[in-house]
Amino acid sequence: MIISNADGQTHADAIEALLEGAEEIVIAVAFLKKGGADHLAPILEKRLATGATVELFVGTDFFLTEPAALERLLKLKTHYPSCTVMIADRASATFHPKVYCSRRGKEWRSLVGSANLTGGALRSNEELSLLVDHAAADAVTTQLAKAFDRYRSWKRFQALDPLVLLQYGSLHEIDRRERERYEKARDSEIPDGFDLRGIDEWHRRYLADPATAAAQAARRRNRAQALTLQRSIAALASSEIDAAARKLVKHGLGDLMGSAGGRRLWNSGSIFRQGSKALGHPAKVIRLFALTQGASRRPPRDGYAEIRRAAKDVPGVGLNMATEMLCTFAPAQYAVYNGNTVGALGALGIASPQYARFDAISPDRYERLCNMIKALGARIGAADFSEADAFLNWIYWKKKAENNGT
Repeated sequence: MIISNADGQTHADAIEALLEGAEEIVIAVAFLKKGGADHLAPILEKRLATGATVELFVGTDFFLTEPAALERLLKLKTHYPSCTVMIADRASATFHPKVYCSRRGKEWRSLVGSANLTGGALRSNEELSLLVDHAAADAVTTQLAKAFDRYRSWKRFQALDPLVLLQYGSLHEIDRRERERYEKARDSEIPDGFDLRGIDEWHRRYLADPATAAAQAARRRNRAQALTLQRSIAALASSEIDAAARKLVKHGLGDLMGSAGGRRLWNSGSIFRQGSKALGHPAKVIRLFALTQGASRRPPRDGYAEIRRAAKDVPGVGLNMATEMLCTFAPAQYAVYNGNTVGALGALGIASPQYARFDAISPDRYERLCNMIKALGARIGAADFSEADAFLNWIYWKKKAENNGT
């Protein structure tokens, strides 16, 4: 029979029925809390009063077992010599069983699964355990007896007494204080809105925006035109750089960046602030476009690493321009990463590098960013990184407007 705390079948009820009329009880759990001890102790006391023997093996790893719960069991042990409580010292290998066994005559019944002796595990947690009857000669009985014999002789265990409780209680209090300090520091660092389900709400708003459809259509047209321009500039690498080539680079970059009245086919609106410096170096720009076209056919980590190295020799070329170029050549493989991306991911509560610069984004880190943004795109049904970038860009501007009260 399966016990899961669902449909009215709680572990608390199952354990109570399991122990009813038992002559011998053996329990091994990783964690014991006061809620579990308060439920179990009266049941055990009733059996002990009739002459039953009780053994409990309790873990202390991660200091999740509560001293108050051990104190409850210590009182029980003090009154009934047939009650044994063994405490596992902490170790590199966690003591992690959750098993409740009882014997009536020659018949055994055991509950083995996921439930520790805690209030939540007994009643409200999503747990899953198997309740099984087995005879003295059954293999499961033999195997459980072997495990319990190993616990009894294991030097990791020591009998619960006032000294053991005092030592553990002191360590538990130190851990509690340090845990509170850590949790406070951790929570202060977690971005607001860390619940990833917030993506769904942002996406609902995105789809409901009447301007979204037109903006998506315009972006697709711009991407197609940007791809044509990038290929044209890259093709110049195979010929002499004459006046016509320089003109194409100048006007092509202007149209991509949006500088000097250009069409701004790339979506990153601030590229021209630094990128205009590249206009004075047409040969380097042509070489970079040609390298990018080839690199875009490689996996993101490798292609980005090549362009990251090459872009350092071209004045005005930063991470935003490089990733726009890569995404335009290969929108299914390369993500755009710029200041808008940083702001949008922050609004979603997704931890990401706060500076869209080459020195902050290594090839390994860029690969992880691509994987993350690809997963985000899959959540919203984006066909490629360009569509995911459109969504993130929309969030950035909406969040900026909200912060400005507009």
